Amino acid sequence: MMSPEYIRSLSDDAAREASQKRKKPYAIFDVAELRRLEAGTKPLPFPFLGSYTPPGYEKVEELFVDSSGFGSESEPAMTKRAFFKRLHADMAAGNAFSYALTEVGQFQCYVGVYRKKGATAR
Repeated sequence: MMSPEYIRSLSDDAAREASQKRKKPYAIFDVAELRRLEAGTKPLPFPFLGSYTPPGYEKVEELFVDSSGFGSESEPAMTKRAFFKRLHADMAAGNAFSYALTEVGQFQCYVGVYRKKGATAR
């Protein structure tokens, strides 16, 4: 099991690397891409930014998500199904969000929801 200190250390390391490499949150551009991500067996393409927020972006929310695939709807972390339902709802509402990992544990993670500064939801 990962200690809170170790998880924080991973996040801090990720923030330094993201800043140096100028990483940006991942934007999903269309429903077809979202469906491919939802159905796929590959890891999601969200970069691990830790606490780093790239210039020109603002973090508007963090989602607590089950990353093990074994979570249930009754647990605090969103299941894969609930997470993708949220992403579909964001897209349907016209919200131009991008996503990145901000903290990663053994069985759950936090996914940051970012918006480009000056962008507004439709």
